[in-house]
Amino acid sequence: MTAHWLPLPSTKLAQLGIDPARIRNVKPRSRRTHYQAIINWFTRYTPSADASNLEQVKGYLEAFHLLCRIQEWERAANLIFTKLNTPADAQLHYHLKLWGYTQEQAGLYEALIDHVEPKWNGLFWQFLGTTYQAQGNYPQAKQCLERSLSILREFGDTVDQGTVLSNMAEVYYALGDYDQAIEYQATWLEIARSAGIRFGEGIALGSLGNIYESQGSYAQALEYHQQHLAIARETQDLEMTGSALGNVGSCHHSLGQYQQAKEYHRQHLELAQTIGDRQGESSALAGLGSACYSLGEYEAAASYFDQQRQIAHDMSDRLGEGNALGGLGNVCFMTGQYEQALAYHQRHLAIAQSLDHPQSLLHALGNLGNVYSATGQYAQAIEFYQRQLAIAQKIGDQLGVGLAYGNLGVIALALGDYEAALQVLNQQLAIVQATGDRYREGQALSNLGNTYSAIGDRGQAFQCYQQALRIAQAVGDRQGEANTLGYLGTLQHSLGQFKGAIEYHQQHLDLAQTLSDVPGEGRALQGLGNAHMQLGNYELALEYHLQNLVIVRRLGDIAGEGAALGSIGGIYDELHDYARAAEYHQQDLAIARQIGEKRAEEAALVNLANAQSELGQYDAAVELYEQALAIAQHIGDPWGEGLTLINLGETQTKQARYEAALTNLKMGLQILQAQGARGLEASAYKYLGMLYQAMGDVQAAMDCFDRAIAIADELVMPLAETCRELRSQIMI
Repeated sequence: MTAHWLPLPSTKLAQLGIDPARIRNVKPRSRRTHYQAIINWFTRYTPSADASNLEQVKGYLEAFHLLCRIQEWERAANLIFTKLNTPADAQLHYHLKLWGYTQEQAGLYEALIDHVEPKWNGLFWQFLGTTYQAQGNYPQAKQCLERSLSILREFGDTVDQGTVLSNMAEVYYALGDYDQAIEYQATWLEIARSAGIRFGEGIALGSLGNIYESQGSYAQALEYHQQHLAIARETQDLEMTGSALGNVGSCHHSLGQYQQAKEYHRQHLELAQTIGDRQGESSALAGLGSACYSLGEYEAAASYFDQQRQIAHDMSDRLGEGNALGGLGNVCFMTGQYEQALAYHQRHLAIAQSLDHPQSLLHALGNLGNVYSATGQYAQAIEFYQRQLAIAQKIGDQLGVGLAYGNLGVIALALGDYEAALQVLNQQLAIVQATGDRYREGQALSNLGNTYSAIGDRGQAFQCYQQALRIAQAVGDRQGEANTLGYLGTLQHSLGQFKGAIEYHQQHLDLAQTLSDVPGEGRALQGLGNAHMQLGNYELALEYHLQNLVIVRRLGDIAGEGAALGSIGGIYDELHDYARAAEYHQQDLAIARQIGEKRAEEAALVNLANAQSELGQYDAAVELYEQALAIAQHIGDPWGEGLTLINLGETQTKQARYEAALTNLKMGLQILQAQGARGLEASAYKYLGMLYQAMGDVQAAMDCFDRAIAIADELVMPLAETCRELRSQIMI
């Protein structure tokens, strides 16, 4: 844009009632000096050709503040209501919002408040409140809007009061008070329709759509957003059209319809660029980045987030820049670049702290917690999640409180503190049910299902997953449905119901492919490979794991690549090709150490040690088991500790270190029984049987093999036949 969209200086001076020819008559001298400076800013200020939008209107802003200094309040107000000749067709003060200069915008309103007639005073309090809202300062926004409403109830009309209620609804929505937000927006919708204000009706519909979307009522939300879009197009309001397109795109994203989301965000981007709406452009780029992220198009997602970051930086929009950094951090997280992810999220956190922006702080703290959790640094993760919880509680953000409880629950689950996990996850569930957030209710139920599964309460786990699945299907959350099918597959696997596991993983795979959810497709393939391996279908299992390896490498998902390599190594273990298995496990271990993911390192160490033990490299295997055991104990992974102990005991049996083997096998068995890990319990009894056989205690050996056979038969595990052969050898 260039200054051609500003009125001619002579025209604007005439509108303000300022005649340069009569300035010499103004008294006192100080007042005359101010008027001359105002005229000079209008007539002599020439911004450079590449000046920013803020520099382009600097003359107007300087003139405004000069008018305020000489208490020419009416003229100052007239000046900021100057309509600019841009595609946005908006006034000067509103353009500052479009361009992202909210600090400068707030300064205009603060200068005029308490210096104009009562009704305008109420309106300027309203404008200031919406500016604070845009900055994420919700407590201050609420105070300003309440002050505005109080004034306008006395000096304004119903429409004036209704617009303030609509603004207040946005604040309540941001704070997670959906009931109050719906009440205020519904009131404004009724007022706007009665008064025939189509613009206001559109705003109300769009806002109600956002609330219902957050509650997981996607069909209802989409209906409201489509009505909003129709009104925006009818009234030819380009900014509103862009906003509505973005809302529709967001709703499709929530429904797991990422390609449709991309298309709406693309249209929003084109429109925002057409009208010079830099904030809208930034928002559209964020939407495109999120859609590509969910589709596993991480390179494209990073590009969009980086463009968003650059625009925000150019506008001095620190909040937008922080959000873009958060998006970049999430891309790095998904591709296993944890160090870079931490760097981005720490920069996001620094910006959020400098702005004292609670919502941005909540996201940055949660994202940092996620990285530390993924890398097994649970103490740090808990610290960040607890800070997230404290801020959410302080500002009364129930959504944030629920999110923090969910994060803490996942950590407690990882640490094996199931009582704590159940407590906080049930707190999360109560919050989302109270707010009517069906989408997050499904997520909370899935996390509860994971916890019940870990403690061996498979029946309760199944009920939670089934409820989550019904909710996802009811609200049209296809992504949530896909994820839950995967959880059900994993549950069936843990029960030894491998054919049932395959059915669920296949449904997950089909839905992931329908949604173009490439990461989900990889997870489903991984699940299918694991289940077929347990059934002895090694070639088919290997095929699934190799397909997954291709996907994770294409995505640049380093952590996923490590997991896939480990699974392929596991197949070669079962095929007794231990040298080749060790090669894959070594690659898995190298990746885990490269990205600093402790839990993955622990698993890779155990797998590599198993292969080396089978190759007769007992001392090397024991050293690896001890490294894995140290990690499991450090990060608080009881399941991994139990697994490592029984494998260590089995190798020590081969070394004829029977006393140490017996101690470790019994400790491992006790831990695994407490974890409800029935399949591993069967393996522990097998190893104990082999130990007692080596020690010459035939009866104890047979008892242990019998226990292993009973569990393996119950779970339909091939281990049962192995143990029968071992037992028969004793009898011979």
